[in-house]
Amino acid sequence: MGEVTKMCARCAVLTQRPVLVAEVHQSSGPGFNVYACPDCAPAFPPLPHLLDLFPARRGEGEAR
Repeated sequence: MGEVTKMCARCAVLTQRPVLVAEVHQSSGPGFNVYACPDCAPAFPPLPHLLDLFPARRGEGEAR
């Protein structure tokens, strides 16, 4: 597989070692991923676990 080059969302430098730092979801059409270089990646908060995004998972058993 060929090398992947992405632009860092923080410093705008092109990197061949991109780190996924965010996933942008959209209601219409495909979402997109946001990448950072290895030096800038620690400045971004960790990605949440997908199931933690659902209200039922956060407040299991709570009435609505």
